[in-house]
Amino acid sequence: EDVKNDLQTLIKGDSISKTIDENIVMGDIEKSSDNLWSFLLFTGYLKAREDYRQEEDIFYSLTIPNREVRSLYKNIIQQWFLDTITKNNYDIMLNSLINGDIKIFGKLLRQFVLKSISYFDVGGYEGEKVYHAFVLGMLISLNDTHEVLSNRESGYGRYDVMVIPKDISKLGIVIEFKKLDPDDYETLEETADDALKQIEDKKYSVTLENKGIRNIKEIAVVFKGKEVYIKENK
Repeated sequence: EDVKNDLQTLIKGDSISKTIDENIVMGDIEKSSDNLWSFLLFTGYLKAREDYRQEEDIFYSLTIPNREVRSLYKNIIQQWFLDTITKNNYDIMLNSLINGDIKIFGKLLRQFVLKSISYFDVGGYEGEKVYHAFVLGMLISLNDTHEVLSNRESGYGRYDVMVIPKDISKLGIVIEFKKLDPDDYETLEETADDALKQIEDKKYSVTLENKGIRNIKEIAVVFKGKEVYIKENK
């Protein structure tokens, strides 16, 4: 799962920080995920610059070198998702999202979560990041028709995910993730209402509006463990 999440980070255009073994050989790859990154670097599938030192270890900032390699990684991620849900349901889920049918999108997303995400991944403190990463992974296939951005500044803050259509007559989407905190909320619906209010108050949609996109949906994806609730601003 860590490798999947790291690949999703790379595909977004961000970097990951890893130690590198200059003496890596093919047979060592399965012993450690760090060995995998070393192998990908020395075979040209990643590029690196020194990031920081920690005692005797040197950590490198790794990024994808070009568009062709990014496409390769994108196909790998997509295949992981297709192994979990059928290709037909995968396409329906994405199409329902970009066409604004949030009810169908939510139904299929819940099925996907039940089949593919461990409760221990989403039940802890980092649960929000897990959902964020997995939804981003599913949206990778939209890259031909949409720009999928994450954690960028817009309005008065940073949104979680924005789906920007290359055809500005199509639907633009803002997604906010939030975990139910029993100290703050009693229900998933209350959590969703707060997430939607955050989108509104922070004016995250202004980036879409500035691009000339007038058809916009604001969506809250909230959860408690593997229980997922989705709500949209009407």
